Amino acid sequence: MLSDSIKVVSANKLFFLPYFTFLFFSLFALIIFDKEGLHIAINQKSHPVADLFFKYITFLGDGRMLVVYALILLFTKYRFVLIMLISNLLTGIVTFILKTQVFDASLRPKKYFENIYELRLVPGVENYLHNSMPSGHTATAFCVFACFALMVRNKSLGFLFLVIAALIGFSRIYLSQHFLDDVFIGSLIGVLFAVLTFVFFEKYISNPQLENSLFK
Repeated sequence: MLSDSIKVVSANKLFFLPYFTFLFFSLFALIIFDKEGLHIAINQKSHPVADLFFKYITFLGDGRMLVVYALILLFTKYRFVLIMLISNLLTGIVTFILKTQVFDASLRPKKYFENIYELRLVPGVENYLHNSMPSGHTATAFCVFACFALMVRNKSLGFLFLVIAALIGFSRIYLSQHFLDDVFIGSLIGVLFAVLTFVFFEKYISNPQLENSLFK
């Protein structure tokens, strides 16, 4: 399974090379700077256009969007639909367990900075207070768009999918829904289950019916 996963990663360099770069610089920032200072620095950089952009792009990481993604994949291969749904189910389960059982005391930025620093919050966004670690939207976004990158024949689209996932992840910080470490861990969970589920289906599931689609 490990060697197959490495082959899949190697075949999708335009997604994974920038993703590993994202991980490296995120980890570097988390080691060098404290998460509070990082969040405040990002919070101080705002613009009305950015407010609008991140307010809406964040919904692409909402679990309810999986219905839309699955419907799109119905026109490609049923196998892709199963990979998308199963990988996100596993991502959701692990994220939920971590949020509620392991990091249940983690506070989101609005609550964390209460009586310490007045965050600039984007109007019209409902900011949650608890269960910050890890970011569920980020986990879903990276799982979804890693799946898309693995599925498409045109591997140059992998970079575009990575950019979309990263923007969704950053939106969670910009909107003060999460800290950088929440996004970092969320992305790892999503990508891990996307790759493992894809490799599992490639190696062990060979039902010809799953290669059909609504058009075939």
